[in-house]
Amino acid sequence: MSNTRLLQEPLLPEYVPSQEVGNKEEKKKELSNGSRINPSQIEILSTLYTQYKDSKNEKDFLQSIYEEKEEKDILESAKWSIYGTQMHSLQYFTLLFNRTAYYNRVPNIDDFMSTFLQKKTEYSNSLLKILTLSESPLNHNILDRAQNYWNEWRMNGQDFTPAKHKNYTISPSKIREVWESGVIPLEDISLFKKSFPKISPEKLNPEKTYILNEAPLLLNIYFYDSNLLIPTFIDEICIPRDFPNTPIQIIDYKTGTQFKQPQFKEKIQIFLMLNSVLLNLKDRVKDIKFAPDFWEITHEKHDLSLPHLQGKNANKKFIESIYSTQLASVLDTYNGYVEFSYVNPLTQEKIDIDLDTLGINKKKDIDEVIHYLNSLSTFYLKYKDVLKYKIDSSKSPYTLPIFPLKNFTKENGFSKDVQLPFII
Repeated sequence: MSNTRLLQEPLLPEYVPSQEVGNKEEKKKELSNGSRINPSQIEILSTLYTQYKDSKNEKDFLQSIYEEKEEKDILESAKWSIYGTQMHSLQYFTLLFNRTAYYNRVPNIDDFMSTFLQKKTEYSNSLLKILTLSESPLNHNILDRAQNYWNEWRMNGQDFTPAKHKNYTISPSKIREVWESGVIPLEDISLFKKSFPKISPEKLNPEKTYILNEAPLLLNIYFYDSNLLIPTFIDEICIPRDFPNTPIQIIDYKTGTQFKQPQFKEKIQIFLMLNSVLLNLKDRVKDIKFAPDFWEITHEKHDLSLPHLQGKNANKKFIESIYSTQLASVLDTYNGYVEFSYVNPLTQEKIDIDLDTLGINKKKDIDEVIHYLNSLSTFYLKYKDVLKYKIDSSKSPYTLPIFPLKNFTKENGFSKDVQLPFII
């Protein structure tokens, strides 16, 4: 793909295998009279809701729902989904390798577990196995070591036929071909490595910042007659050691033409992410364990750990609930405790997004957002049987691979040949 094509907007929403937050009983309890919709799905749902309001009648709207996209358009969307997913991971791994290099070592199992918090143990063990496949001397350039690691992750342990996926307009073998064929061109890899040093030293310093990638947060909003359950996987949360003197940084990585000032749908997503981070983390920051300052160290520096949650609540799920009428009451805490930015991982360019940008710097603004979310939830509940085919990732026309492949740590390092699951 040329650099010109990298500026193209994805033609379809990015379809990725769903990730679970909370156990089945929690989901059953929370969804007894409500909707479970993640921020990405809200973007799709907002488009459908606008389409619904603009339709002449219900029949026309429902007919439009069932219109199929051209296969070439679906494949084009898949390519950009793969590009975005791989670029995200390149950013995550490069950050991690740079942070552990501060202690003159490569990442270990504890580093993986603290960075990709509350993933299953098999996930961290599998990342550790990738490390054994990509070993390189410590005197090699950190960016090169991180790229080698990322490339081994890209080529090994990926499951292209997740068990829960039920629809394959684009075959898993075609997805694998695109995934493994170098969807990120070499010139982009070079630009990434040239741009990475723009990241602030404070962020890369594990004694000053705790970084969480793909943090699983769950926010439940109670409305008058229903509730909206919002699972979010935040690309990156940077928690400074001197919080609350320095606010928590929320980063949403965007590539291509997605890296732009947010429109209405994106503003709703950002609003939900701000609330989810603020409500889930405000009482957990005190449980973060940072390594001692250098003058306190009595043992080898390479034995020190990256920041991590400790104590009896260290493994507690991030789940918080709030009444919609209470959301306005946290308005004054946004600017003081959390900040939000879009970052292009290719160039490390940054777009800071504040309350004025979001248009929620007054109580009435938040009331309007709440009203919209309630309307969106009501709309989804009314047409759920139809809409789920548009927003349920298990029914999307393709799926990206998930990591790790079952039993990956017990077998060889290669992804298995693609075989479609038997579907009744």
